[in-house]
Amino acid sequence: MELRFEIEAERWRAFEGARLAGEAWTWRRPDGKRFVSFGDGAAVELARRIGLEHGEALYTEVDSADAKALRLLGSVPFVGDRTEHVWEVPTRTGLSQAPLEEFEVSSPEALGHDRVREFDDLLRQDSPGLWGWEWTAEDWAAEHDSNYDPALYPIALEPKTGELAGMARVWLNPSGPRLGLVAVARGFRRRRLGAALLARVGSLLAERGFETMASECDASNSASIALLSAAGGRRVGRTVELVYRP
Repeated sequence: MELRFEIEAERWRAFEGARLAGEAWTWRRPDGKRFVSFGDGAAVELARRIGLEHGEALYTEVDSADAKALRLLGSVPFVGDRTEHVWEVPTRTGLSQAPLEEFEVSSPEALGHDRVREFDDLLRQDSPGLWGWEWTAEDWAAEHDSNYDPALYPIALEPKTGELAGMARVWLNPSGPRLGLVAVARGFRRRRLGAALLARVGSLLAERGFETMASECDASNSASIALLSAAGGRRVGRTVELVYRP
């Protein structure tokens, strides 16, 4: 029986007669990429239909251990675009916070979220897979609507010029703390600032009784891999970003 498709905003559903055969959700990321996630069933047909409807590349993420999903999506065909490792990092990192003594440490509330949002856009241009990222004020506000604690969001400033030098952030998710970012602006690298920021958020989490934090890192990001390894982190999984070009 031929599938019938229904679209409600960014939600796609496939029906076989009156029976729901599968569903998917799409959204556009701030870097311009359109992502799709699939519920059970009809993933292949939904992916092809969504791709043809939008006439643009579709991206999705899959656990590398999910052989069934990789096989189904590969038949669309989705192909591998990049790989991320999933990390578990101890909160007691053993790293020094001493390099932060050269900087002032502030928060998004003190600096203003608009300024921090623009700095975040800048830092992402050096992150594999995130080039072209540009937050809207609305998306930024939604991102910080929950699981956000400004104490776990230190931002380092050069005290003489007030220039933003680097920042870290941890989201307090229901599943546990997640390290979402540690990044340093180009003019302030090789001063152990990233390690010091990681040590700071780790120490704050340890004081609250957390022993580990989750994180992700692009498999090609050698600097971030070295930092997480130096903090005692270990790789516990891997995800694959796939792309379908209709």
